[in-house]
Amino acid sequence: MKKIYGIQSALSCLVGIGALFGGLLGIFDPNGKLTGMPTDILKTSPFTNFLIPGLFLFFIIGIGHLTSFIFIKRKLKFHAYISGGLGCILMAWILIQCYIINTITILHVIFFIVGLIESFFALSMVIKLRMFPFNKNQGMGSDSSNSKSTLL
Repeated sequence: MKKIYGIQSALSCLVGIGALFGGLLGIFDPNGKLTGMPTDILKTSPFTNFLIPGLFLFFIIGIGHLTSFIFIKRKLKFHAYISGGLGCILMAWILIQCYIINTITILHVIFFIVGLIESFFALSMVIKLRMFPFNKNQGMGSDSSNSKSTLL
């Protein structure tokens, strides 16, 4: 379990920091001149520039993953759910991005796999820590009629 916490916290921190910088580029340079990404790649999207994607990247993926990092490091309640949810959001972000720009690069593949790993490790934490639906008083297949349902 210690390895899972270490990997999960490292992934959350790295994704969070990277998303903060990427988001800031989208916010402060919405036309993509600093990054060399022309807004032409957004022609099939609802966006005319990188401002809205930059805001999402900064606040949801960046701040979200850094919050998850803090929750994981301190082993706060619901850390597994936050981490798993953000892993799913990261995968959805990558899929939507690939669909919108109609391109798949190695970074898309890498970050999709990172989101998949985050989600998998979060699920293993939920099961290992016996959080809902696997709480402290009952395991898989147990008769729940005689046991109390509690969350960690």
